[in-house]
Amino acid sequence: MGIGCMAVAGESQMNYRIEDTFGWPIEAVVPLLGGDKELIAFEDLPNVNMRKQIMRRRDGTKLFKVFEWNVHGQIPKAAQKVISPEKLKFTEYSVWDDETCCFDTRIEPHFMKNLVSCHSKSTWRRLDDARSHRVIEGRLDIQIPLIGPVVEKTIIDYLKKNTAKGTVAMKKVFTERIGPEKS
Repeated sequence: MGIGCMAVAGESQMNYRIEDTFGWPIEAVVPLLGGDKELIAFEDLPNVNMRKQIMRRRDGTKLFKVFEWNVHGQIPKAAQKVISPEKLKFTEYSVWDDETCCFDTRIEPHFMKNLVSCHSKSTWRRLDDARSHRVIEGRLDIQIPLIGPVVEKTIIDYLKKNTAKGTVAMKKVFTERIGPEKS
């Protein structure tokens, strides 16, 4: 697994990239990703209090999903006066596209909507006949002077931990539904 994280010079935004290889062919993985059921219980991930599905609708090759989240991250000391734990609720808007094998996700915080933007793409592709590859690329922008970059880094750190644990859980589900992982 590769995780990259980079602050863009002169701006208060952080771009990130996470890559994983899965030992199952893309043809076996894609139906599960765009299927009727969620693959893993996100509530079991580090830093997640609650994830509740609000909407799920299929329209042709696209699956539209909306979730409400509440996370409980340790707020950096510099940000605690502005952001309390109860302000860490957000709505996730995701679209899975069967044709592009991609999740396009936008996060809308309930607190300071006009100061925070977060977007990611999780793209799956064939690596070879037995393996698939996922690349998650995203951007987090918190427009709060001085503490924005600190909070961005903290959120990206939690995102990395959640992604790593989610990858392990996803591989377990793939093993149960598809069979053993190929290397």
